[in-house]
Amino acid sequence: MTPSTARPSTLPPSGAPAGMGGDGSFRIGLLQFAPQVRSERENVRFIRSAVRGVTDATIVLPEFFLGSYRTYPLFFPEQDELARPLEPLLAASVEQRLRFVGSLPVRSHGRNFNRALVVGEGAISTAHDKVRLFGPELDVFSAGRSPHRLIDIGGLPSTVQICMDIADPVPVRAAASAGVRLVLSPSTVSVAFLRVIHQARALENQVVSVFCNRHGVDDDGTVYLGRSGIFLPDGTDVSVRADGDELALRTVRAEQLAAWSALQRGLVGSPAAPPG
Repeated sequence: MTPSTARPSTLPPSGAPAGMGGDGSFRIGLLQFAPQVRSERENVRFIRSAVRGVTDATIVLPEFFLGSYRTYPLFFPEQDELARPLEPLLAASVEQRLRFVGSLPVRSHGRNFNRALVVGEGAISTAHDKVRLFGPELDVFSAGRSPHRLIDIGGLPSTVQICMDIADPVPVRAAASAGVRLVLSPSTVSVAFLRVIHQARALENQVVSVFCNRHGVDDDGTVYLGRSGIFLPDGTDVSVRADGDELALRTVRAEQLAAWSALQRGLVGSPAAPPG
């Protein structure tokens, strides 16, 4: 099981993407928890236990889902070294047909990135490097070069925006105009404004927007908001509580996706033609 590069993808003007349910539905979820209170190995075991019995779903995890956000790990493993610690999740991705989306501090080509990864189909793929670095991240990480990428996650065109990346409306608008239907956001935040922004992104771009936060208190006293949510283009808000570990799942039906897709094309239009 080795890392791979996520596949670029676009959505046809009509019809369900390949890889969705037989009726065109898909299952999206989030797992809110407190990674800072567990070791790396304990967090992997917790995630595996939390999704026991869940099949055919894409599940978003918090930013830095293997440990503390405030005290970064003492090492940044190269991405090809992550297969060993993530082996239980790789196994679940095959046995239960799951995709996990979260971010980790990763070292690549001599630089450190806050990198979003997809664990799916027995492989680890890169989805995004955080662009809008915040606070102490600025001293540790290099910013990503691309504001957004179009990737295939479970047969559905998707993009990942890590935490503060969602504050810029341009990347999500560009991704939506190119056919993206899922905006996935591993996050670590103590205030509620990112929830409001996610609701706005879902409504204005007619996408499913997933905000997965951590909860609890870090070693330096930082208190995290929790209140993760799945926001649908019709205003539906599937949120969890502020102070607990919780798995939330939502199935989106084919007719919903088709209607939102048509409305999105009317709102933001088709992708602009390349120059020249």
